Amino acid sequence: MKNYIAISGTIFAIVAFAHLLRIIDGWEVVVNGQAVPMMISYLAFVTTTMLAIWAFRAK
Repeated sequence: MKNYIAISGTIFAIVAFAHLLRIIDGWEVVVNGQAVPMMISYLAFVTTTMLAIWAFRAK
């Protein structure tokens, strides 16, 4: 179970870092011809960061 938690925490941390890069660099994401609002990355960054911290504290 510890390996699963460590892997999950690592994946969440990587996703959080990707959202942080999008926020800092202002990357535009287009899905099906629609631009994804930057607010989505702010919410996703906070959420994935909290999940990563939770996973690493659970170890």
